[in-house]
Amino acid sequence: MDRSIDIDDLWRVAARKLRTSPLPPRDIHVEGLRCLASALQSEDRYDAGALRLLQREIFAKIFADLSFSSDLIQYPEIADVPAGRPLLVAGFGRTGSTLLHNLLALDANARAPLLWELWTPSPPPRPETYTTDPRIEIAQHRLDAFTEADPAILQIHPMSARAPDECHWMMRHTPLTAMFYQAPEYWEWLKQLNDAGLGELYSHYRLQVQHLQLFCRRGHWLSKSSTHLHFMPVLFDVFPDANVVRLHRHPCHAVPSLCSLVAGYRRLVSPRIDHREIGATILDMFVDHMRRSMAAAPPADRQPIIDIRFDDLVADPTRVVRRIYAQFGYRYSAAFEQEIARFMAGERAAARLRHTYTPEQFGLSRAQVIERSADYLAWAQQRCGELAEAGRAT
Repeated sequence: MDRSIDIDDLWRVAARKLRTSPLPPRDIHVEGLRCLASALQSEDRYDAGALRLLQREIFAKIFADLSFSSDLIQYPEIADVPAGRPLLVAGFGRTGSTLLHNLLALDANARAPLLWELWTPSPPPRPETYTTDPRIEIAQHRLDAFTEADPAILQIHPMSARAPDECHWMMRHTPLTAMFYQAPEYWEWLKQLNDAGLGELYSHYRLQVQHLQLFCRRGHWLSKSSTHLHFMPVLFDVFPDANVVRLHRHPCHAVPSLCSLVAGYRRLVSPRIDHREIGATILDMFVDHMRRSMAAAPPADRQPIIDIRFDDLVADPTRVVRRIYAQFGYRYSAAFEQEIARFMAGERAAARLRHTYTPEQFGLSRAQVIERSADYLAWAQQRCGELAEAGRAT
């Protein structure tokens, strides 16, 4: 493979390996891949070595998508797998979503996808090999490479091959891609999609939810991803009985904290980091995600959204979980609460890297962040109370 990222060539190589159609369809998925490839190759943002790495990552996305399509042919019953009453944690980055997701996943009735199956979902996992699947070791090797490249990343945002992780890993297109790579044109493409385009992409995610539950299912699907915020305009069209937890933290903390984490991820690809572009992109994503969230129109006959402040979650996570279960009607058991207590005891005992950051590191100012977020801050105060600007760095 040469330096250029040619979607057609990559598609042909993947199709040849899987013995499927060599021509990419003319659909929104391929349109987005072309936009991403063009953005990555523009303005000399990446050198030849970095582009080869990015080319491999896009090839992996294409290969996974074609593998999934093959699974749909082999197992047509995937479309009939129930995806009822999913619990979706929709928090912007650095709002406590990882903590809450880990707690909710302790419920024996929750089907929370693990990192290894999010990275390589095909073929659909089976219960008899769920804890011994060779894909687990492959995922762990990838995480070990992350740790070797930059040990701070997994200390700031812990990940494990056998632990629940974000569903964005298996989505076709997601704002996270524009975070991990310097591709502002791709973010603009994703941002301008209409409801039809959003619905097409999010409906494909629903099929993937059904795919992972073909043989391994529990009481309800549990997902965490900031990408759910991007798809809020169509979320209840695709998942009519979804229950959504929205997490809220003052943007003067959430935005620069996420910028700092993103900078670490980008260093895995290239040492050349444009901190100002990261700041501009992340702040724009925050404002756009909150606009979509504020405009969401859930079903009128029930209350499928609960809003939780970051500070309330950190202060009493067990109480927050009880609130969520009480509002949505999931069964809350004594065994579940005991698991939460054990988990939190381990969290308190674990040594954590102190994560420090400032808006100015990324070309932002406190005044700029507050001005861009003014409508959201007023709306959030009505939904769940004032968001504290003072607080610990995480």
